[in-house]
Amino acid sequence: MEPINIKILVTGIIIVLSFIGQSVVKKHIAKYADKKGFSVHRKVYVSNFFGFLMSMLIVIGLIITWEVSFQGIAVYLASIFTLLGVAFVAAWSMLSNITASLILFFAYPFKIGDYVRIQDGGENSVEGTIINITLFNIRILTEDDIEVSYPNNLALQKPIKRYRKKAIKPKDMEEDDLNRFD
Repeated sequence: MEPINIKILVTGIIIVLSFIGQSVVKKHIAKYADKKGFSVHRKVYVSNFFGFLMSMLIVIGLIITWEVSFQGIAVYLASIFTLLGVAFVAAWSMLSNITASLILFFAYPFKIGDYVRIQDGGENSVEGTIINITLFNIRILTEDDIEVSYPNNLALQKPIKRYRKKAIKPKDMEEDDLNRFD
């Protein structure tokens, strides 16, 4: 077989294995999330994150397969990494919230419907029912019917009390919706 044909065959194998791998990872994430009672949104966020990681592995595999000249693309990669570095420094808060979201997903310290108190120095403390956990923040409905967004990265740094018996029923949430989070 000619080297070009072998490279095409290996490329096809990499692509097929990537589809199978992504399917398996998504199933495991969905099973874990269902077991822990996570929302559909959290499953999507984590699935997308791992899908991106697998896509990067595919690109690396294809670069190795096709023997792309690293000297030729080194200038482009250096430029891209420089721009990404500047962007990451500028968006450090966003990245830390995304990372914290993944940690909260797998550590599972609380869930939607839990009544919590985030202790943040007296006046800045937040107490209420968690109504949503997004990629960037935790949405809490207070007893005064005020919706508060608390950043995920701060939630990892502050002590959080989770009360099992006390809960507020948000006005737009049906009783069945609140009970399914128990």
